[in-house]
Amino acid sequence: MFKTIVLATTAWAVLSAGQPPGALPAGLKTHVDLHLEPGPKVSPTAIIFVNCAEMKQGAKPALSIMGRAQAGHLVKFLENEPVAAIYSPYNQCLVETVAPLAESKGKKVEYYRDACEDNPEVMRHILETMLERNDGKTIVVCAPSKSIKTMAKMLGIREKDLKYSSGVFNEVLIVNVLGFGEAVAQKLNMNFQKKV
Repeated sequence: MFKTIVLATTAWAVLSAGQPPGALPAGLKTHVDLHLEPGPKVSPTAIIFVNCAEMKQGAKPALSIMGRAQAGHLVKFLENEPVAAIYSPYNQCLVETVAPLAESKGKKVEYYRDACEDNPEVMRHILETMLERNDGKTIVVCAPSKSIKTMAKMLGIREKDLKYSSGVFNEVLIVNVLGFGEAVAQKLNMNFQKKV
């Protein structure tokens, strides 16, 4: 299903430029500069936003038993997806959420500063850097739900189209970025079953 989303978005980018399928959109540069002209890319960069898994109650933040199981479910959910990079702020619960995924993909969790609230310009620069490094690839970004909403808006998702507000772990938001400010989003449910 995820590959269908990426293919549909790619087809939209090509067709919206008025070119026949398989042709490069008019004016496409071989080097993408996010600070200059936003425009369609040949292949979108997919950002999979993931919330923190369930945490233990207590003074020291850590994943609960269910949270560790949820982190394992994320590995299963993305087992057939090529993931170029996995990002998380340096926060124990967020890192624990994506560490099993990173291990399964042979990657290390890359840390970033979550500057969504205190410095939106810095956060925008961080997102631009993630996109430049992973142009046309799939990346996973783990963050608190409020930060996910802010980052999605920075990428061009309109508030009314952003239905990612429940803050539960089993929902992932997939944002296909065609150019900074040009993005398409879809929320997916990983359909986890709780053991009774």
